Amino acid sequence: MGDEGFYAKHKQAIRWAVRLFILGLSIFFIIGGPLPDHAARWIPALSPLAAVSASLAHKVWYVSAVWSLPAIAVVLLCLFKGRFFCRWICPLGTIYSVPSQFSAKKRILPWKLNGTIFWFTVFASIAGLPLILFLDPLSTFTRFGVLGQGTAHLMAWVPGALIPLFLLLSFIQPHIWCMQLCPLGYLVEKLKVKRVRTEKSISQSRREMLAGLGLGVPLAFLFKQKVRAENPPILPPGAKSLDNFAATCMRCYACVKVCPTGVLTVRKQGGLAELCLPELNFDKHDGAYCEQYCNICTTVCPTGAIRFLSEEDKQNRKIATARIRRGACLAWQDRQECLACDEFCGYNAFEVGEGKDGIPLPEINPRKCRGCGACRNICPAINRGNAITMIPLTEQKMITEEDDNSSIERGGRQRRGWLSSDSDS
Repeated sequence: MGDEGFYAKHKQAIRWAVRLFILGLSIFFIIGGPLPDHAARWIPALSPLAAVSASLAHKVWYVSAVWSLPAIAVVLLCLFKGRFFCRWICPLGTIYSVPSQFSAKKRILPWKLNGTIFWFTVFASIAGLPLILFLDPLSTFTRFGVLGQGTAHLMAWVPGALIPLFLLLSFIQPHIWCMQLCPLGYLVEKLKVKRVRTEKSISQSRREMLAGLGLGVPLAFLFKQKVRAENPPILPPGAKSLDNFAATCMRCYACVKVCPTGVLTVRKQGGLAELCLPELNFDKHDGAYCEQYCNICTTVCPTGAIRFLSEEDKQNRKIATARIRRGACLAWQDRQECLACDEFCGYNAFEVGEGKDGIPLPEINPRKCRGCGACRNICPAINRGNAITMIPLTEQKMITEEDDNSSIERGGRQRRGWLSSDSDS
């Protein structure tokens, strides 16, 4: 009796102590500290919404047995406790609860839209493009860590602005995000087995489902047609096609955060479906290239947009193709001895010929090239721009042993398809 009375008397204080402890622990996870790199995945891996939506978009349950456990644990908890996850565990809910304690208690958004947003996400996922999966609160929280560290481009603040926006709105209407808009909160509430079901609530759920269907499917199909850009991005190793990556990436930027060379950044152009996607930018700074012995980004993606690759598989993953712009190359154009690209290539994708004047001339074997961008990053050509251009792929593929043993086809004619009209090689 005494223990029960103590809990009832101090319930709010206990809840806040637990929430603040979990929030501090979550911040530690997304910052990293001495934790392994895949700690960036631990928070978004808790979301059953992300797991289900991404699996629907993939058309297969992509999550491994181990990484399925956190989301399954949340589902089991919510079957009996409903919004317990929201009120005790969710780190973003804790952040929004702080200004809500000092709210003016004005209702600027009287409608509960979380059900429509949830069903919109589900049906859009079935159609192949979960457009607003980035609204998942655990993805939003993880994104905040990347923004706080300044490891992403300013375009990351397009989805990243959700946190400061709803912090401000919570001073006006308490819990405006959690109660009115959060799709994960809606899911955990509906999962509770023992809850009051009235004719009104059933009718409301039906309307929300129909609204999600009516909006999610047509908009998903519409934006899928517009996913391709004039200048498509170079995607992280482990991504499949641009369509698939745009459909399943939840913009948590865990991959951007853990990239040791900083070549992964946030895309600032393209259509709505691909806006703010992670991409490789080899011009970001010196040393920005995809490191040969690194597969970290393939270990942290919570939605399978970047599939896990072993170190060996990652080394054989072709993500782009490098080409030499002969008109800008110091060797080809200025007749200077420069083989920086060949010396820096870890995959032996360069072959060196000799000009009539004895100057060594580098050429790229496109079958061996992985598109890591090391050659572009080291290229010293300045006057006419970088002499290496990186050509994105429609879909990534694996380099075979036959590719690695191949040589550039020699002959008097221009080599098939990879010597362009502007003297590229």
